[in-house]
Amino acid sequence: MSEASPERHWAEAFAAAAPERAGEPAWLESARKAAIARFAELGLPSRRHEEWRYTSAERIGRVPWRPAPAAALGAGGLDAFELALGEGPRLVFVNGRFAPGWSRREGLPAGVLAADARSRWEPEGAWLEPLLALPAALADRAFAALAAALAPDAAVVRVGRDVALGPPLTVVFLSAPGADAATTPRLVVEAEAGARLSLVEVHAGPAGAERQLRNALGEIVVGPRAAVDHVRIQLDGAGATHLGHVHARVARGGRYASRTVSLGAAVARLDLVVSLDGEGAEATLDGLYVTAGGQHSDNRTTVDHARPHGTSRELYKGVLAGHSRGVFSGKVLVRKGAQKTSAEQRNANLLLSGQAEADSKPQLEIEADDVRCSHGSTIGQLDEEALFFLRARGLDLAAARALLVRAFADEILAGVPGEGLRERLLAGVLAKLAAAGAAEAAS
Repeated sequence: MSEASPERHWAEAFAAAAPERAGEPAWLESARKAAIARFAELGLPSRRHEEWRYTSAERIGRVPWRPAPAAALGAGGLDAFELALGEGPRLVFVNGRFAPGWSRREGLPAGVLAADARSRWEPEGAWLEPLLALPAALADRAFAALAAALAPDAAVVRVGRDVALGPPLTVVFLSAPGADAATTPRLVVEAEAGARLSLVEVHAGPAGAERQLRNALGEIVVGPRAAVDHVRIQLDGAGATHLGHVHARVARGGRYASRTVSLGAAVARLDLVVSLDGEGAEATLDGLYVTAGGQHSDNRTTVDHARPHGTSRELYKGVLAGHSRGVFSGKVLVRKGAQKTSAEQRNANLLLSGQAEADSKPQLEIEADDVRCSHGSTIGQLDEEALFFLRARGLDLAAARALLVRAFADEILAGVPGEGLRERLLAGVLAKLAAAGAAEAAS
């Protein structure tokens, strides 16, 4: 990085991007300025911050990142990323900017909006203004503030009252090649009262070891009695740093289901905050992180039970090979008055090498009585008896290990919609672990 501090560096980048923001509504420029000011106020976190104890934000801040310019897909188009997306509706963004030629919105039912924010500022300004501000629940996250300030556009999805969107809608955020390029994808989703939506969010970049930064921000609003199934897939390149921030608000009787799969990036960190703001609101959080080589994956969740009769279920699984490290920190907060809350949280880690490391920190903070809450975590290796059983039936060691890993990961992957995408992810898991096993055997 230049001699300027990270705060100064990004303030200059924000100023330099002013020409691209020309024509934006005044309320959005005001929100951006508030966000960059908040970033400067917070500053980059250090290891003294408990939330950044395991991931070095200072190391991320030392890189001379440049905001990625507008770019088009290369000759291979979407096929170059091997995403197996299927034929459903989709929005595609490249370096944070809408790519209409690769998107597909035909056949969306009446009452469904799926677009880029730039084309909807005028007709949807009153709706977008609060959603494109920095979410209050993420106001103490410096990188989330930076994303709110710099995102060049946003994917916006709204499903109207009592409307059900049948096939999953896929939103794809791609990064074009470019060393030290930083992209800031943004996603805004609202399901109005009684609406139903299945959403797949995919992040992918060049497969090589090129150093890139992705700093993504998402805001999801689940209305009364509405339901949102949200699958978030991270397939960034081997040299990338992926930072993700997602906030979901769930109203009375609403249901939010999150499923995250993290396979790529040298360093990945996802902050997921779910606010159960209405009585009887529900949340299900499932996650799978798979690391090999020297990868680092940090998964942080917060479920905030603010009203009575809320329910949350959480299961995160890690498969760790080579010299990699996986981190899980999950917090369940039950506020005063949130009686009859039911919360369950589990984290399970599978270590495939003696050098892999897992850190697990489940937490309960309960301010109400008459609740039922539990948490737990496990860290272990492949079952030797199961390996012996499989080898006794003719499988070699590599095939037996792969079969057990598949069984472990399938509990999370089985919920990914689309057989092609599901098989693509499973193949990615197994190929990654096979390469790690070969490297370990050769060392």
